[in-house]
Amino acid sequence: MLFKDRAKQIFFIGLGLIVLFYLLAWVIPGFSKGLRTSSLIIFRYPINFLSRIYIGATSLGDVFKIGSIKQENFDLKETNLKLMQENEQLQEVNLLVQKYQELTNFFPTLQTLPAESRGYFEEGGRSYFLINKGADDGVVLDKAVVWGKYLVGKITEVNPHESVAETILSKNSIINVCVASNRTSGLGVAKGAVGTGMEVDGFPANITVKVDDLVLTSGLGGILPPNLIVGKVLEKISSQSEATQKFLVEPLLDFRSLEFMQVVKN
Repeated sequence: MLFKDRAKQIFFIGLGLIVLFYLLAWVIPGFSKGLRTSSLIIFRYPINFLSRIYIGATSLGDVFKIGSIKQENFDLKETNLKLMQENEQLQEVNLLVQKYQELTNFFPTLQTLPAESRGYFEEGGRSYFLINKGADDGVVLDKAVVWGKYLVGKITEVNPHESVAETILSKNSIINVCVASNRTSGLGVAKGAVGTGMEVDGFPANITVKVDDLVLTSGLGGILPPNLIVGKVLEKISSQSEATQKFLVEPLLDFRSLEFMQVVKN
């Protein structure tokens, strides 16, 4: 304790001298600038040394250990920060993997035949593609036509080397659908209308349907695979007094820009 008290006294004496030098330099206009600089050079290292003693060192050995301890503490903090960043990145990756697995379970596994559009046509309430695959390639009537997990329509005409794929917008298109938020109870029928999207009818009044809800194929009837994306809810058009709900559905595909698609084989 005596060593520490002496060090404290020396520390405050040195600090007082520095204050005195600066006071003289402020009061006396001609005071040597070099004296102030030299005072800083003389007292900088002793004050730094003594301040280390003041914060807890009890021997000269402890004084020299403080610097290395501070460096180790800084290194530990830096390592901890890196570990926290790596942990956040790992959590993000795990979340993405989990979402991907959920989507994989949600959508059907399809065997498809790639096809190329030879033109898109709208006439007489019909909306359809002429594609470059036909009976010789294994295309048959009523098979679904998709773009990834999105439903384009189904095959309505087959020739040896080409086929007609009627889209979900065609007036002849009738699709059994459901909403993604309630795929077991929320069931209805979507009818196409070129230029206005699709109108869905038949949903029970007690099923909650919201704007922007995904509308999917229900799989009823066995013609189209379940859980293909048909579009999203655009607007509810039924009244509260009606027994079933009606709403408009907007396709998420721009059919006019499609150049490639797939014919479902299974």
